[in-house]
Amino acid sequence: MDNYDKGVLLGRGTFASVFKATHKETGKVVAIKKIDVGGSKEGINVTSLREIKLLREIKSPYVVELLDVFPHKRKVNMVMEFLDSDLEALIKAKGVLLSPSDVKAYMQMLLKALADCHAHWVLHRDVKPNNMLISRDGSFKLADFGLARIYGSPDRQLTPQVFARWYRAPELLFGSQSYGASIDIWAAGCVFAELLLRKPWLPGMTDIDQLGKIFQALGTPTKDNWPGVEALPNYVPFQPVTPLPLRQQFPGAADDALELLARMVALDPNRRPSAAEALRHPYFSSAPPPTPPERLPKPPLREDNPLAGPAAPALKVSRPPPAGGEVPSSKRAKLAGTPVGAAAAASPAAASAAAAALRAAGTASPAG
Repeated sequence: MDNYDKGVLLGRGTFASVFKATHKETGKVVAIKKIDVGGSKEGINVTSLREIKLLREIKSPYVVELLDVFPHKRKVNMVMEFLDSDLEALIKAKGVLLSPSDVKAYMQMLLKALADCHAHWVLHRDVKPNNMLISRDGSFKLADFGLARIYGSPDRQLTPQVFARWYRAPELLFGSQSYGASIDIWAAGCVFAELLLRKPWLPGMTDIDQLGKIFQALGTPTKDNWPGVEALPNYVPFQPVTPLPLRQQFPGAADDALELLARMVALDPNRRPSAAEALRHPYFSSAPPPTPPERLPKPPLREDNPLAGPAAPALKVSRPPPAGGEVPSSKRAKLAGTPVGAAAAASPAAASAAAAALRAAGTASPAG
């Protein structure tokens, strides 16, 4: 940390804290994620290894850039580019008007970020507005890859306990452990809806309540609109419901916007488009065109706590279950939130060894 002047705390989680910092020589403002390291035997948490490796591999103008990794005392430090605000703050800003062109621009950048992730076979698994960093010059970066995972192996079992509940796809709520990029597309559709409404679309209080809100908005799953749904591990039948048409739920949206939204939040994950397919939808080529980045609305600038905001809770640095600890599914199991592990004691030697290993370009992918 000798090269940086540490600034305000941006957020704190179980395994890491995020600080604003300034490079002493260049004056460049960055965000530093300080990760707790286990004892000499445990080393750095495997999910942190995975996050670092994935960020080093994904080179995209729409994904937050990892600038450096280094050890300091009992921490491994990830130095990342810093942006002033996030999309959640903009959505909540009462004095800011979001035009149809602005919504189109943000959705285009989000889908480009996901397309780049999926091209590298990476699932983000935590798509939500406050993980979409934005700045006053119009920059957009998808951030927080703590839940990200490589996908594509047909036999690999993955935990369904990912995403914040309001952005979690119905197959995950039903306990699916075999899924792909369509879960990120569902979450992006929920963000699309939130941009149109200026508030969360499906704010469930529990997982069962979340399913109920999804089916009220989109209809109850059947063998016709979602083949195979009854075979999911935690499937429970719901009373049939006739949903309110999307036109009535989003009265100000254009027809092509609603058509794209309907495809992105299809109940059957096999019917959702890929990010690349969504970008080719007529919505993005029809009038009005997306707002150029430099002309997008200026997000609220929070000098003291740019990511969390003065009245908001600290940014959560989330983690999936540890390797080998995927949550088993059962029809009788209670649908629960993402499990969080406990931080372990750390040693400077472990931090130094972990960071040295990470600097190798060919770092192997962590198991799990």
